[in-house]
Amino acid sequence: MLLEISCASDFLCRFLSASSSCTPQIIDDFKKETAALMQAKYTNHWDPQRPHYGNGYRAITSFGGKVDPLLCEAAQKSSLPVETLHGLIPRDLVLWVEPFTVSFRVGDHGAINTIYDSTRGKVSLKPDNSSFQPKVVLSRPSHAVRISPPPSPPNFPARISHAIPITCPSTKSQIITPSATPSPPASKVSIVAV
Repeated sequence: MLLEISCASDFLCRFLSASSSCTPQIIDDFKKETAALMQAKYTNHWDPQRPHYGNGYRAITSFGGKVDPLLCEAAQKSSLPVETLHGLIPRDLVLWVEPFTVSFRVGDHGAINTIYDSTRGKVSLKPDNSSFQPKVVLSRPSHAVRISPPPSPPNFPARISHAIPITCPSTKSQIITPSATPSPPASKVSIVAV
């Protein structure tokens, strides 16, 4: 558990190091407070036999401008202004701290990235410059895809109906025009068209 928590708190501190207002001392204090709060929170919610069990409880989130209360408490204890924390943590961040793995996602449809996997060890998020060989990839520019319901059928002009003279044997000739909602017949009368 301590290794996973250490990887998660290291990852979170990377966002703080991007700000000039966060001194190394504040970042170090924030890391220690975050690790201590995570350890206290996860103590009875850590089962290596079922690593995914309780992952929602252990997740650190930032949704809709609300940063996880654990991070806000760590910021207050490390004298980091909470407003600064809100500005540095990505919106829609989810950080999963699970037995044997630490991963994150930014955005609802973002890719899940692994920070730590016990089978591979700590995963570097930056390429190693000594062995890094850039690849040239030619691709088309991406465009936003809009998913919407199919269009409504076109509105056809209303059919114009002409009055048809209809005679009834018992009455004089009358003009009956079709209406949108026909009324039920009052009695059974045979109508003959002329």
